[in-house]
Amino acid sequence: MNLKKRYIFFLSPILLSVFLLSQSTNAEKSKNYSFCFVGDTGHVNDIQALVAKSIAKSDCNIIWHTGDIVYPSGIDSEEDPRFKTNFLDPFKGIFEKEVPFFLTLGNHDYKKDPEAYLKIAKNNSLINYPNNYYFKSFENICFFALDTTIFDKLYLFYKRREQAEWIKKTKQKNKDKCQFSVAVAHHPLFSSGDRDKASPQLSIFLKSHVFGSFDLYISGHNHVLADEGENKGTVQLISGSGSLPGGSPVEPPKGKFNIESPGFLKLVVKKEVNELVGEYTFVNSSNNEVVWKKMKIGQGIRIK
Repeated sequence: MNLKKRYIFFLSPILLSVFLLSQSTNAEKSKNYSFCFVGDTGHVNDIQALVAKSIAKSDCNIIWHTGDIVYPSGIDSEEDPRFKTNFLDPFKGIFEKEVPFFLTLGNHDYKKDPEAYLKIAKNNSLINYPNNYYFKSFENICFFALDTTIFDKLYLFYKRREQAEWIKKTKQKNKDKCQFSVAVAHHPLFSSGDRDKASPQLSIFLKSHVFGSFDLYISGHNHVLADEGENKGTVQLISGSGSLPGGSPVEPPKGKFNIESPGFLKLVVKKEVNELVGEYTFVNSSNNEVVWKKMKIGQGIRIK
């Protein structure tokens, strides 16, 4: 083998490695994430089955639950059979696709032992719930999962300061990393339907730490699909029609969307030039049709 051939033979694996690394990096940079948000699914009925089947047919690769996982009173231990009958069994088609669920808890989940969900998550790789509030990022897409029930219920007041301090520190720590930011919780700040506003304590928390800081705030609690518009640069979306839809206004205010159809919210985040853009759609599970679509350009995390 002459020197030239030996040189090519030696160099080729290096070039191949660089090429593959480049391809991998480019693929990672151009990867699109498709998130589904569903809430208030805790009642076992035909509507729950319809919504679960609809999500299983979607291309969502990550699912966020906006709370009220088990009606009427949550679960009393990690062995409680209602977690299986009211959640694992109905969403079996999603778990079979190995699509992970990220949980937030609702007020009904707090009625017995909310800590049971922490224990369940430790033993199920597809159920993510490391704490009552937590941070999760997918590249430069950042999620803050919040516990709003402690602000809605007066008897849980002693838990509030810790989460308020955590969200301030975590926003500061990740503000340079996050190009698209989402806060997920159970209770909305306001609504054009019933349950029109949050409790005073919750309102103070959300106005102080969420609205004006995040691109999207996504909740459940109201049993509707709703785009309540933008407040201080934060768009509030509601996905809570997973099993007991109801509570929409006869006519939504101009520029807003609020229907009580069974369904879910889908968010696809794409990189366009130097920006991350989120396209969000509401899907009616009765016919799997998109009933509302808008876009939000990511501004990351804004520190007030």
